Amino acid sequence: MDAARPLLNFARSACAARIRWRQDTDAMHDSSSLTEIERENATLRQRVAELEKAQAKLEALCSVSTAFIAFFDRNGVVQEMFPTLVIPVEMTRNARGRHLTSVVREDYIERCATVIRESLATQTTLNIEYPVTFRDRTLWIQAACKPFTDDTVLWVGRDVTAQRQLAFAQAELRDFQALVESAPDGVCLASLEGALFYANHAFRTMTGHGDGALGKSLFDLYGAEEGDQLAAIVQQCFEQGSWQGTLALTQHDGRTIPCQVSMVALNGEAGRPPALATIARDLTPLHDAERERLALQEQVIQAQQATLRELSTPLVPLAEGVVAMPLIGALDRSRAQQAMERLLDGIVQHQFHTAILDVTGVKDVDAESADALLRIARAARLLGAQLVLTGIGPDTAQTLVDLGVDLTGIATRSTLQSAIAHALAPRTARADRRANGTPARPRLPA
Repeated sequence: MDAARPLLNFARSACAARIRWRQDTDAMHDSSSLTEIERENATLRQRVAELEKAQAKLEALCSVSTAFIAFFDRNGVVQEMFPTLVIPVEMTRNARGRHLTSVVREDYIERCATVIRESLATQTTLNIEYPVTFRDRTLWIQAACKPFTDDTVLWVGRDVTAQRQLAFAQAELRDFQALVESAPDGVCLASLEGALFYANHAFRTMTGHGDGALGKSLFDLYGAEEGDQLAAIVQQCFEQGSWQGTLALTQHDGRTIPCQVSMVALNGEAGRPPALATIARDLTPLHDAERERLALQEQVIQAQQATLRELSTPLVPLAEGVVAMPLIGALDRSRAQQAMERLLDGIVQHQFHTAILDVTGVKDVDAESADALLRIARAARLLGAQLVLTGIGPDTAQTLVDLGVDLTGIATRSTLQSAIAHALAPRTARADRRANGTPARPRLPA
């Protein structure tokens, strides 16, 4: 080993020099001195043999080591590098004199140099992790820096890239597990046969089984109402990779809840058996919200319809005791009933004695519409009010004649203005008209 050879060479040179010196002075010494020299030479030869054995052991140790082993001076310059399983012999031959900057990433060079200086200053072993570029790859090295002499340190590093990647993967897995465990949707993992071996908190709560959900079968949880459908879904998952749809989940008490379900097939890798991942979202709150929305929508529609009814049959007070109700559109049985109710309520509530019913906006008067007008007039008369019909056009008048509608007892005027004037005329003027032969009309309450 290159590091041990200087020491061995020194021992061999010292031994040879000692022998020559003793040979040159043999003549000056007696036999006892020769014996002493031979003992010393034997001791030196034994020391050399021990060093050679130590060298062999060191070489054997390095040859099976996966570490990076080298000596650095206080400036970070390589003094000696040893071949190992990861460091080829060719690299060690050209390593002497190379600086940390040749392999250590730029942002870690000063950190490594600081470790060397502090290790020498404190005479303690320090540790550091740093990245290096090796064969176009970035590796992470965990190194121990131990003082060797006053100006050199022994640097032993090992590749911890895989360990770091594993640690990162484990951290990500823990984060993912925490995310899944706190997810609002139910997540579970099942074997190919359907047996659950993992269920997050939401799924355990959703089923009502709690921790007892583990070991349950998907076919028991989802197959109570689905029957053979679930088996076909599982088969589809492993054929196509995934499935999405709605299934009924059977709870612990036998009730079922609708769920939006996503299933994903997990192929067996690294010796793991195939599995089935299921994500279930309880649709009950969504259905409840939808029912509430529909109920509110129905209330809004009813309120709008009530408003439209009021707008379609408005009561317009014109003067004390006089009210007008303009009608627009078709006058069917339902709307006629609505107009009658509203008019009668207004007559009773406000003590109207004259009600003007303006049908200018009513189109296509037929027998049903004419009958509705008569019923409104009779109902108003029963409450002591007179009904004045206005806005009858030529087509409407002809239709009423053709239908033989009897408008006796209903005052008619061609326009709304004339109807208003009639309603506001003094009672004496009306009496004069009756005296002159005008057909008598029912007396209105004062």
